[in-house]
Amino acid sequence: KHRPAVYSSPGAAGEAALTSCMSAVEPRDIEVEREDQQRINQFSRLNLRYDELDEEIRLLKKNVQTFKDATEEVEGCMEDDGLMLKVGEVFAQVDEDVAIEKLSKLTEQAESRLTQCTDEIEEVKSNMDDLKKLLYAKFGSSINLEK
Repeated sequence: KHRPAVYSSPGAAGEAALTSCMSAVEPRDIEVEREDQQRINQFSRLNLRYDELDEEIRLLKKNVQTFKDATEEVEGCMEDDGLMLKVGEVFAQVDEDVAIEKLSKLTEQAESRLTQCTDEIEEVKSNMDDLKKLLYAKFGSSINLEK
């Protein structure tokens, strides 16, 4: 058996308190103009790009460290058989100088890309900060631009 909900009035004092609480929390109506929507969309795209760059930077740092570790291992190798380089599923014997040269080239490429990504992420962050200022100035706490 279902009973309907019954509401009893909290009285004049309770209604006044309830009304004052509601007005403090009540969101204000702000018209979102086309330019504002474009800024919000641009911020969203920049935020996605920031996340992509952040992930790429993390991977590049890991690769640079791996290449440096491999170079140290090659330099410290004193095997009579020399070094074996894995190409696909096959191991080929290579000279130490060739291996160090290849690792040096890979390290240089990764560090170059890391510099590019770092510069780009700084630019993206700057653009995001500019858009945040504009959007928060207009919308205040009605908009959330944090991660």
